[in-house]
Amino acid sequence: MSKFTGYRHVSTLIAGTLISLGSGFAHAQAVDAQLRALVPAQYQQSGVKVAAFNDWPPDEFAQEGVLKGWSIDMATAMSARLGIKFEITGTSFDAILPGLVSKRFDAGFASFGVTPERLKVLDFVPQRKEGTAYAFPSSKSYSIVTEADLCGHSIAVLTGAWDLQYLKNVSENTCVAKKLPPIDLKQFTTENAAELAASSGRVELVAAGSAKLLYLAKQTGEFSVSKLTSNPVYNGIGIRTGDKLGVALAATLQAMIDDGSYAKIMTKWGVNKNGMIDKAVLVTEADPNPTRGPLTKGQP
Repeated sequence: MSKFTGYRHVSTLIAGTLISLGSGFAHAQAVDAQLRALVPAQYQQSGVKVAAFNDWPPDEFAQEGVLKGWSIDMATAMSARLGIKFEITGTSFDAILPGLVSKRFDAGFASFGVTPERLKVLDFVPQRKEGTAYAFPSSKSYSIVTEADLCGHSIAVLTGAWDLQYLKNVSENTCVAKKLPPIDLKQFTTENAAELAASSGRVELVAAGSAKLLYLAKQTGEFSVSKLTSNPVYNGIGIRTGDKLGVALAATLQAMIDDGSYAKIMTKWGVNKNGMIDKAVLVTEADPNPTRGPLTKGQP
């Protein structure tokens, strides 16, 4: 396998300022020429414009002007392995999908839940599997074991998150249909605002990814997390429909799974206990459940 030493620096844009990514490379990374050859020429020449959610620890988040998280570490590792600059912009979640469609961004490292609605405009490279959990102040004693237990509660959700539409369906089909009180859904434009609403008592629960809420509970010591984890879906990297960059990113992720660097990143951030994947695939609207096996470096 031919390799060469390539581009070492990944740059990040936060609030319009170009700064160095906190998890930049300590040493030159040997670039995999076969993986690089899968990347469309336009990205080999100009780099990849990446949008990252800036408010979703431990996946992606900004801390003291630096983007951090396991997904950011993965973007850094992919950039090094491909020898291609990833210019990463930290932004709100609701700006990322429109930014990909409009070609402001080329890839979204934003823990996108892979849903049929999103597959109409994006392809995805799943990074892990996760479901929706529900957190509440530890001073409360809510018992959330089944979806029926959500009925009648006020729940904070992030605008644009897949949890919102899912919980609307639960409210209609599980609560109202069974003559239980509906779920009172409250939308917030940042995850921090949603969590503050729960901690201050303005809402009873906050809904988000299970790994994200377990991280919140561990870091703050102020939240409990429900036994219920509902609607498990794959989440991962979003790419415009049909863009061959998706094939290259999936193949690169498979190489990281094979050599253990994927597991090393997940272990560093404490998300290696569940939801891990053992093969990388490209999920499209035409092929929403790929069964052909892991992508390899030689696949088109």
